[in-house]
Amino acid sequence: MKTRKEKTEIPENIPVITPEMMDKTAIEIAKRRGRKKESPLKKVTDLQCPSCDNNSMDYVDDLTFDVTLAGERVVISNLTGLKCTKCSEEMFDASSTKLIEKYTTGRPTGGYECNISTVGGGKIGLYFPKDLFRVMKIKKSDKVVLTPVSNRKMVIELLNSS
Repeated sequence: MKTRKEKTEIPENIPVITPEMMDKTAIEIAKRRGRKKESPLKKVTDLQCPSCDNNSMDYVDDLTFDVTLAGERVVISNLTGLKCTKCSEEMFDASSTKLIEKYTTGRPTGGYECNISTVGGGKIGLYFPKDLFRVMKIKKSDKVVLTPVSNRKMVIELLNSS
């Protein structure tokens, strides 16, 4: 019993990647790699680890920086530096550190504490620290939506912050 191969149609709104586009992308990636400075740690092997004191720190180019800052996760991969083969201690080189600082500097590092008080007329008010307003660029006229997540947690989302 033979079955016919049905012709599948590609919708018009889905872009098609051509071999020329792939070649152009490969050339662009090669150019970017050529401009990238090589790490001065590239030839380092068997350096003493500051954590376990073994001579087992080697150069690696696949480190990942992963941190959560004020509820937002920041993940930066393909970083260069040193890694201990015994205890997995990691140290980033100068260019990786600059990249990490670029994406983490100026971000709040933790939660903010605010006070709850009665406003009047049976309403309760929250007093937020001024630093939170400065960091998030919140104005008095901005509106928010409060979404309860559990009995002890809620999410506050800005509606019309500029």
